[in-house]
Amino acid sequence: MFKAIEVDAASRQRTGREHALDVQTRQEAIDELLRRLGMASSEARVDPTRTVVETAGHLWTIVATRAATPPEASGVRRAGAKHKRVR
Repeated sequence: MFKAIEVDAASRQRTGREHALDVQTRQEAIDELLRRLGMASSEARVDPTRTVVETAGHLWTIVATRAATPPEASGVRRAGAKHKRVR
């Protein structure tokens, strides 16, 4: 799973636009981002060393994210600790 984050080309600060990309590889993430932006791969400049995509004055960075895991119930997580007693 990857996330595409738009950054300002001059300051490199986040602009607030993000896209969650449910793909397996960075190349698939780049292809999916370009598809969502409605651009062809020939219209974008991709820097593979930093995974930066520049499209018509917009700069996007691709970062890997973990898939969300459901939180454990506190009773399950601490079940063994409830009965330990120190004497």
